[in-house]
Amino acid sequence: MSEELPRWQRLLRAWGFVTRKRTRRELGTAHDWKMRLVFWVGALLVGVLVVLFARAAEWSYGQFQRLYEWSEYAPLVVTPVGMVAIAWIMRRFAPAAQGSGIPQVLVILKPRYRWLRPAFLGIRVIVAKFVLTCMGLMVGASIGREGPSVHIGAAVMRDMGRLGQLRQKAVDNALIVGGGAAGGSAAFNAPLAGIVFAVESLAQSLEKRNSGILIVSIFLSGVVVLALSGDYSHFGTPGATLVLADSWLGVLVTGLSCGLLGGLFARVLVFGSRALVPTMRAEPLKLVFLCGLLIAALGVVTGGETFGTGYEQVRGLLDAQREGDWTFPLAKMAATLASYFSGIPGGLFSPSMAAGAGVGAVVSEFMPGEALVGLAMVGMASFLSGVLQRPLVSLVIVMEMTSRHDILLALMLGSLVAFGVSRLLMRAPLFEMLATDLVSGPDRPAAPEQGSPNPDQGSGRSV
Repeated sequence: MSEELPRWQRLLRAWGFVTRKRTRRELGTAHDWKMRLVFWVGALLVGVLVVLFARAAEWSYGQFQRLYEWSEYAPLVVTPVGMVAIAWIMRRFAPAAQGSGIPQVLVILKPRYRWLRPAFLGIRVIVAKFVLTCMGLMVGASIGREGPSVHIGAAVMRDMGRLGQLRQKAVDNALIVGGGAAGGSAAFNAPLAGIVFAVESLAQSLEKRNSGILIVSIFLSGVVVLALSGDYSHFGTPGATLVLADSWLGVLVTGLSCGLLGGLFARVLVFGSRALVPTMRAEPLKLVFLCGLLIAALGVVTGGETFGTGYEQVRGLLDAQREGDWTFPLAKMAATLASYFSGIPGGLFSPSMAAGAGVGAVVSEFMPGEALVGLAMVGMASFLSGVLQRPLVSLVIVMEMTSRHDILLALMLGSLVAFGVSRLLMRAPLFEMLATDLVSGPDRPAAPEQGSPNPDQGSGRSV
């Protein structure tokens, strides 16, 4: 009988640290640690950039507000002229920076369009997205910064992979998904929403073995936001209560209304963009000027309510300092459509939530006993779900941005109803249709010629 091993050796054997082979498998190779380091550093950098982006966007819109306070008619000149300048700069230096940026990310995650990654995720695109979105808010466009944050995050993370020489296709996909999700999470200060967004919208090309690294990346970007901006939610913690058993009818009506309006909004956005392609090709700056003039006119008529992201109007509703009326949500929808048709960089999330809050507030006026604040929150999630056809990410975003987890069931019911109604009007989710148009329309990017060098093709590797 062999002599019994000392206690310390038995403990080491129990934890699997005796043999070298076992240690490598558990701790990972040098390449595994390099990949983790790239993800972690990239996520921290994305968090820093998105925080700076948020502060720059707020400052930019503050400059516009000062201009509007000086003269309420100044936007009739500043908005269309400023948007023409933005469109010219974008078309001249970074055409891939147009719009939200999420369709571009969806396109390059498809294997057949990998060759577009250098064009859609370059340094020039990052700079243009950051600067031109802020310029759009500075001239009063009805745009958000969340979609651009996703685009910026995906581009930054992939560039980190290039610096770290991580060239495998699966890792490249994970970098793009992780960066986009980290950017969205940091923009909303909502880590759970970032994870859900990655799974629900971006992760079709993500391998399971990279999912843990992705979640850690989202967490790290959230830590940066927490460190730089503090523990906050965009809209505080609204005080109204909403018990689903007592308010199911108001929630149902809000979901139906937001599903109908959100679906119509998405349908007009997609088919309107297609109809305007010939005009955009023939006289692009003229179209941008007319869109800017419409945005300015809507803002002047509504007393400045439709300019910018819409966050201020949402805060007013959730603080019970405003009353609901149909003018705001309808005008906000129109201003957001005009902003998108112009092609300038800017997102749809915050303007959609603002319109939805307005719809919920209006519904509360026709439902005796229903709290305006509660239905405004349901309207935010429902309208976003109707536009995006992503009910889970919509309700999680609103839940985290309002710090109201107790109304989860009401948000869920409204979002699911809105999703069902929207599906009757749109055959596919909005961003997927926009991504398809991006590579199938008359202005689609030209594929590389056969035999030409392509850094994203060949031997199962990518740059």
